[in-house]
Amino acid sequence: MRINPNIMQNMVSLMDQAQQNVNNAALELSTGRKVNVPSDNPSAEASMIQENAQATAVDQYTSNSDALNARLSTANSTISEVVTLMQRALTLATEGASSGLSQTNLNSLATEVSGIKSQVMSLANTSYGGNYLFGGTYNAGPPYSVDSTDSTKVDYNGNDGQNQVQIGTGLSVHANQPGSTIFSQSGSSVFDALQSLVTALQSGDTTSISTAQTSVTNALNTVNTAQVFYGNTLNELTNNDTFLSQEKVNLTTYENSLVAADTATAATDMTQASTTLNATIAAAAKVTQVSLMDYIK
Repeated sequence: MRINPNIMQNMVSLMDQAQQNVNNAALELSTGRKVNVPSDNPSAEASMIQENAQATAVDQYTSNSDALNARLSTANSTISEVVTLMQRALTLATEGASSGLSQTNLNSLATEVSGIKSQVMSLANTSYGGNYLFGGTYNAGPPYSVDSTDSTKVDYNGNDGQNQVQIGTGLSVHANQPGSTIFSQSGSSVFDALQSLVTALQSGDTTSISTAQTSVTNALNTVNTAQVFYGNTLNELTNNDTFLSQEKVNLTTYENSLVAADTATAATDMTQASTTLNATIAAAAKVTQVSLMDYIK
């Protein structure tokens, strides 16, 4: 009597399948994923590719937003310092416009205003991350410098450019305001206003001092407008960060629904697969023994 070769072939196939089931269950338990290769679930894998692309975009938007937040926060705090200095200049202008001050006192006020002008220029040349905050898109050097032919004047070396940063799908915000719209806007230049106050105080003419005071007020209003821009943009970034964080949670939840394994189910599958494999091995051994005995007979 011959052994039927199909019996052993079938048993080997059954053992191979049982072993594969054990391996799959073990992999699912170790990775925590029910989809480890595309063939596990082609549809879920296709959805995962799209989800990963969205998650990568969200991560990039978040990174852009964080970097921009730091830059704008620095610019905003710088503008706040300028506002404080300009308010001090107005106080000095009010003091100088009042009657009864000696020229010596007025000259002392003029000296302080001149110092304020120098401080404002230093702040207008603030850089962050190797880039000047108020030079527009110009970065070859400080945006502001003392005029080479007239030391009372301050020149703007930057441009009117504004960079944009993408912080969401179809959503971009301005990353800067050029100094030309903050410190040296025609008709409300901070430096011209401060210099006019210095000159008026040195002249001792109360009318000129009052006129210069008005110029400083107009310049301060322009700076305040810039501060509104930075405040509003920072608020927009904060709101957008909240949205991006929730979007990341939503994408993670969706990813889990696609590929995350149920630990309890995976453990049960592992136990069942192991039991099936052991039973198959035992059955194969028994069939082999019986077949050999039949052949001997």
